[in-house]
Amino acid sequence: MKTKTLLKLLAISTLLLFLNFQKLNAQTDSSKHVSFSFLPIIISDPFVGWGFGVLTNVNYVLGPKETTRFSNTQAYILKTTNGQFAAQINHQIFLKDEKWIVQGKLQYLDWPENVYGLGANTIEENSKELVSYKALDFEERVLYKIKKYHFLGLQYKLYSASDVKSDSGITKIYSDGAIGYNAFTASGLGVHYIYDSRDNVQNAFKGKYVELAINPYAQFMGSTQNWTNLRLDARTYYQFKTNRTMVIANRFIAEQAIGDAPYMIMPQTGRLFTTRAYVQGRYRGKLFLAYEAELRAHLWRFIGGVAFAGANTVSEPTGEIKYFNPSAGAGLRFNINKAQRTNIRVDYAVGANSNSGLYFHITEVF
Repeated sequence: MKTKTLLKLLAISTLLLFLNFQKLNAQTDSSKHVSFSFLPIIISDPFVGWGFGVLTNVNYVLGPKETTRFSNTQAYILKTTNGQFAAQINHQIFLKDEKWIVQGKLQYLDWPENVYGLGANTIEENSKELVSYKALDFEERVLYKIKKYHFLGLQYKLYSASDVKSDSGITKIYSDGAIGYNAFTASGLGVHYIYDSRDNVQNAFKGKYVELAINPYAQFMGSTQNWTNLRLDARTYYQFKTNRTMVIANRFIAEQAIGDAPYMIMPQTGRLFTTRAYVQGRYRGKLFLAYEAELRAHLWRFIGGVAFAGANTVSEPTGEIKYFNPSAGAGLRFNINKAQRTNIRVDYAVGANSNSGLYFHITEVF
């Protein structure tokens, strides 16, 4: 896309944002128990080209505000210039006094995607292949508060993919023995533990978040094969004592596949809102590690700014960790709900080997 066209799209998006700001920001009264936001989505990266869609975000509280954080539900649809389509609804619900947390999503994908083989140093021109697929992704998690900030519960997840194919026939990746060509299913019941002391789940100023997840997928539950996914997600937030709001946020995530995982859902970049600058699936391996730090600051009225940097890696086919891929970027935040700290975010990130991306979304990355 030419620079002039890009600038026009950004100008139109900014105009829409400001024309709707007063209407969107009218729901900032902290006495309100429900608020709605609606906005266009624009994303860009080297693979999807440009993606356009719409997103609605609903915040609501289901108990005393002193003991119950705001719940959140989002729904969006997205279509890209390179032929991908996605539709998703997700939720994070805190019941009264946070005795229970209910989280989940339902997503449909029609998603042609480049694949590059395994490892963190694959060369694009040597390994890139286009694989298309359709998928239904459903998960629902129910957690019980065992004591303050500590939650334990179960999650059911179903990922069912069909029409997994390459335009050129069987790809080298699948002819080399990767699992999941044509169709596959992952279905399983897992155990999740969460420690969550964040003061706000969409835009924390202080607190910690730690998630430990064990998700086995079993043939007797409908999976194509038996395997297990392990995940650790750890985040910290620290607010500086200044005249303006300033927060430093950190996130470390590790994901490990044990057994014969389907190739398309192996641990990889671009999922779980990780690795800005690296598209989904750019690097894949049985072990995925990523760290990112972000400085967030209030700039003026309803506008904030962020700067971030990080690095990620995946294991090589031998299981070794040999290469790390850095990333860095900056962005703007437009607050549309002061009481609930809901932001529209616009980020631009760059990485190694010409990887980059522009992101226009609602709520923080982590």
